[in-house]
Amino acid sequence: MVISDKPPASMTKEQEKKSWIDLINESVHTSDDVDIGDIDAVSRDFVVVKRGFINVHYYYIPMGKVEGWDGNVLWLKVPEEYVKRNYERDVAPDSSRYYVKDFPGYTAVYPEVEVILPKYTKPVYTTKNTTPEDFRTYLCELCQTAFDTEDDLSQHVSTSH
Repeated sequence: MVISDKPPASMTKEQEKKSWIDLINESVHTSDDVDIGDIDAVSRDFVVVKRGFINVHYYYIPMGKVEGWDGNVLWLKVPEEYVKRNYERDVAPDSSRYYVKDFPGYTAVYPEVEVILPKYTKPVYTTKNTTPEDFRTYLCELCQTAFDTEDDLSQHVSTSH
């Protein structure tokens, strides 16, 4: 018997268990649906979110303020202004105290990542089989009124003109 640690093929990527380390570089949204940046580092107590490239901001967010991972985004329980007011720091995370992707020296036992239902689903657009007749309008030459069908135009002409 072969035991595999891979999820079954029927399991979607969103349904797989994620670790905090797997979520590094993933997007973080506040409760008011503002993208505040990407996860830069994690510790057992904090998620460090980095926002910007030139004018960089770091947000040291306590794990207790994280709602969960929905398969696309890590959601917070607090709005953007609360995050800016309480958690913004201008110091990059120390790799001896945080797991940082480029310097994976920190080890810890992390809390489990809470998986939540997606808050946003991509819209599904369907196409209707159309023919050139679907876009045709029928114009009354006498009063310039447009009609969707030839029958409607004929009815109009016979009753109005």
